[in-house]
Amino acid sequence: MITKRGGFALAIVLWIVAALLVGVAYLSTLSRDTVQLSYNLKDKLNSKIIAQNYLEALKFYILTGNYDNRSIINNIKTLQLPSRFIVDGRAYKVKNARIRLQDASGMINVFYPDAQLVAKMATDSSQRELFYSIKDSVKDWIDTDNNVRLNGAEQAYYQLKKDLQYQPGNITVLQSISELHLIKGVRDLSKQQWNQLKKTLYAQSNGAMVNLTLVNKKYLISLLKLNPLEADTLLQYKEKDLQKFIKLVMQNKNYNDESMGFYLSYIIKIEITVKINKAKTKIMTMINFRPHSKQAYKTLFYKVY
Repeated sequence: MITKRGGFALAIVLWIVAALLVGVAYLSTLSRDTVQLSYNLKDKLNSKIIAQNYLEALKFYILTGNYDNRSIINNIKTLQLPSRFIVDGRAYKVKNARIRLQDASGMINVFYPDAQLVAKMATDSSQRELFYSIKDSVKDWIDTDNNVRLNGAEQAYYQLKKDLQYQPGNITVLQSISELHLIKGVRDLSKQQWNQLKKTLYAQSNGAMVNLTLVNKKYLISLLKLNPLEADTLLQYKEKDLQKFIKLVMQNKNYNDESMGFYLSYIIKIEITVKINKAKTKIMTMINFRPHSKQAYKTLFYKVY
């Protein structure tokens, strides 16, 4: 027969055993999570290494390749890269990587911003008020005076906004794409609108002549003052008969051979995304592959996520 003291001791022992079992279960869970974390870290490191390998392969591919009006062409078999990259920012799937190449000649240089072009690219036809706000505000940001345009913004506007701790640059250049996003009108774009606009932008002191074989529909409409139907017709020719496209563009009264052309700049934005299980690495860089006296190429910016 179990005494009261014996029963009490048994209860204590059972509680200790239960506590130990809980501790063991916790440690087991913690160990499992640690193992999973280690696997995820390994995948992340591997994805970064693979992305960097693709970047080095692409440098060699571009430097040794041939080209046409809108493509880099190379038949090397390094990492199973395609034999042709159309450098308009379209995505190419290569094993577990997604690669985009975008030549600066198909983008907009905001280092010396064209306020009207930026406003057109940022808005649609139903956003006339926003269009004029962006156009005038960009001009006010880069001019050297403090005179406010009709729809623009100078120092007083930014000072009145309590959440803004900055004022117009009042110099003729923008230092980065991020600076453009600070300007009245541009900062009022939706996240989706800004992300779409940002894809077409770069900021470099040595820019590129516009390559009309690489620009998107909206950019083409803005440059040549086309209606959407005319733009669609030209874009169909671009895919089926590039020389016909070039001939028709040159016949357009708004074509300007001093600022427009049909050639690559060899300043190329490269985006590489590699996924391994749940891990992902993204490299974004812009490289000038134009010949230099002491360098085969010059990296203009580099980011890895």
